[in-house]
Amino acid sequence: MKNASKAVCGLLSAVSVAGALSCGACFLIDEVLFNRKMAPSAKLSQKISGCNTSHLGDYLAKNLQWVEDYGYERHFIISDRGERLTGFLMKAKEKSDVYVFGAHGYRSYGKKEFCGVAQYYLSKGINVFFPDHVASGESEGSHCTFGHYEVIDSMKWLTYMTETFGKDIKIILHGVSMGCATVTMMSGKAELSRNVKAIVADCGFSTATDLFDSKLKDLGIKGGALIKAVNAVNKINLGFDFEELRPVDSVKNARVPMLFIHGEKDALVPCRMVYELFDACGSEHKELLVIKEADHAQSFMVGKEEYTQKLGGFIDSSL
Repeated sequence: MKNASKAVCGLLSAVSVAGALSCGACFLIDEVLFNRKMAPSAKLSQKISGCNTSHLGDYLAKNLQWVEDYGYERHFIISDRGERLTGFLMKAKEKSDVYVFGAHGYRSYGKKEFCGVAQYYLSKGINVFFPDHVASGESEGSHCTFGHYEVIDSMKWLTYMTETFGKDIKIILHGVSMGCATVTMMSGKAELSRNVKAIVADCGFSTATDLFDSKLKDLGIKGGALIKAVNAVNKINLGFDFEELRPVDSVKNARVPMLFIHGEKDALVPCRMVYELFDACGSEHKELLVIKEADHAQSFMVGKEEYTQKLGGFIDSSL
């Protein structure tokens, strides 16, 4: 990481970005804004996330136990980077050729993100498959990537699903938060599996840089130079550009039905972003649901009746 910090200092000097930044400041950018916010062991402060999660303990404990009691199968693939990734399959009681692929959020993991909504899908006779993304849950890796490697890995998981569960299965992509960014970026890919029949996009960002900028503004910080600096470190360490993470552009090429969901009181990903995604979406069949009292990634918990009614109608009209 120290070598990366030195490289960032050189890059900043070369392009005259925030020329007053010293090597010490570059080290802070590297360690605090990059490593500590992208490594799986790091903690997000209330000031950064903005979300109130104090009331989630009982909800998660109850529903995670339900998942354990119901039971699941573990599945594995090796990423293109050589990491062992783990996925979980919860089978519906009756045999079904419909599968939900659940993409979880930043610093979450499959069981945690889908322990609630999985119960709804299973009650409708739909199998639920959710992986732990890179550096999350039981999967290997050092850093999450806000959708970059998560998209690549998820495309590989879809191939695994059709090869393992059947070439004619029907798949619903359901992403939450970073997982929403993952499935929305998948939506515009020409190579997206034809088995994908619908996409549920819950509380995702329109572009990564806009999200980062909005969070820095919440802290009273002008984000431009800092974001460029962190991006320079990111490209050195993980090999991709935050500017590439633009779900709002990807959905322009979407061709399958899409349901966009967001909490109106989302304190992490501004609610305005769901309207940007919905307006940009090129699918002939697109729907929108905003849950008025919901914070980030809490729409299902807060507005379960409204959420499931909308989701059920969407699925019935899409499959």
